[in-house]
Amino acid sequence: SEYPRIEEEFRKGTFPPDILDQLQTMLIKIGSQPLIVRSSSLLEDNFGTAFAGKYESIFCPNQGTLKENLTALSQAIAQIYASILNPNALLYRRSKGLLDYDERMAVLIQFVEGERFGDYLMPHAAGVAFSRNLYRWAPQLRAEDGFVRLVWGLGTRAVDRVGNDYPRLVALSHPLLRPSNDPYSVRRYSQQYVDLLDLSRNSFQSIPVHEVLNADYPQLRYIAQSDEDGYFETLRSSIVPDPKKLVLTFDELLRRTPFAERMKTILRSLETAYHSPVDVEFALTVNDRSPNKTSLEIAVLQCRPQSHLAETEVDHFPTDLKEKDILFSSEFMVPQGMISSVDAIVYVAPDGYFALASNAERSLLARAVGKLNNLLKDENFIAIGPGRWGSSNPDLGVPIAYGDIYHARALVELAGENCGLPPEPSLGTHFFQDLLESQIYPLALQLDDARTFFNRSLLESSPNHLSELAPELSGFEGALRVIRIADIAPGKTLRIIMHDEAGKALGFFCSK
Repeated sequence: SEYPRIEEEFRKGTFPPDILDQLQTMLIKIGSQPLIVRSSSLLEDNFGTAFAGKYESIFCPNQGTLKENLTALSQAIAQIYASILNPNALLYRRSKGLLDYDERMAVLIQFVEGERFGDYLMPHAAGVAFSRNLYRWAPQLRAEDGFVRLVWGLGTRAVDRVGNDYPRLVALSHPLLRPSNDPYSVRRYSQQYVDLLDLSRNSFQSIPVHEVLNADYPQLRYIAQSDEDGYFETLRSSIVPDPKKLVLTFDELLRRTPFAERMKTILRSLETAYHSPVDVEFALTVNDRSPNKTSLEIAVLQCRPQSHLAETEVDHFPTDLKEKDILFSSEFMVPQGMISSVDAIVYVAPDGYFALASNAERSLLARAVGKLNNLLKDENFIAIGPGRWGSSNPDLGVPIAYGDIYHARALVELAGENCGLPPEPSLGTHFFQDLLESQIYPLALQLDDARTFFNRSLLESSPNHLSELAPELSGFEGALRVIRIADIAPGKTLRIIMHDEAGKALGFFCSK
């Protein structure tokens, strides 16, 4: 709660004159090239402690007067230092046993990769690439070939789990194989907004794709296709149909260029050098000025060890279960692992959550989940709720942050009628990285899928221990429940088995 005040105090501070002179000299030398200021802590990007997304990265379009540019740059640097005291960063450090380590924060100042298009500047594509694909959506995908979250514009929409958008997920072993080929799903779960620098406004902007993309964009045919009544047609001429029919599929980039093979080579080389799987943030330039020849330039912006779940010995699925002994089963992008014993469930009831009067109340509920996270820290508990855990849009899911959930063993997302949109795989986002580093299993239950089972009535008819644990949270009892496994299945525990190869997760009650 003190972080905004502390950040403001940092902004009010002043730099020593000699530092300001050096920053001004740098700005004079580089002219009007846009910049990004990034954190560079000694604690970042280590094995098992990536600190992904914990500190700020600030874009400086650098299009004002020298005085304005210097003010913006110095404030960006101050904001990076202020982010050391971000509550989520402090809780992350505490959970990793790093509170006593000297932070030694520094900054990196980089040129922004991209080309100008009208008043806008952004790369032709950008994203984050992982050398190991930990969540495969089809059995033929090879984990060792990795995957990419790909977006048009700045890569911010690839690394953040924004509430209103979807990147293109690319399995590098089979680049054109999507999680779903249904035309409605392809359009609905394509990128809807583009992050870019608006040079005329001297600011970072998120703009609907169809307000930026048009026939004059040079790389249009590589990133977009036209939706013709459910059939996606490749653009073969400069005559473009209604821009609202354009869908960012990246199919032609993946089909006509060596992007996938080039990225696999980069990831394998870096993995060999690191002696560990890696993840890489990158920007992509597509050059097709020569007839029948397209070349790619991939700028590696950052590389760090890839977070992963610990290898766990997993039991076989039991074969003699009755339906009353099963809490849930799912076949949607299942990880490999097992939780032998669950003591409690923090359950956000979909009807109660969406009945809350405002997004402000939903944000307060997320903070209530954070309080329960602390109260239940000595127990094995999982959290189940509607929509996307960690969404930036409370309409789409509970807007928790890392500090609200880091003691949980698993996060289960409910999707379907009255529960939220079908789950968007969060692979590669900073939130996903947090889950892996904290050994929290992400799972999703698509309730409209006949292969999914969820005993929702069991959770909603069980005693609610919320007021007993935290009387001050009693006002949320209609939306938030704390359920003891001992109440549901006396003398038993909840066990969760997840098999990557079988593509199945099962939560069931069994003897302790």
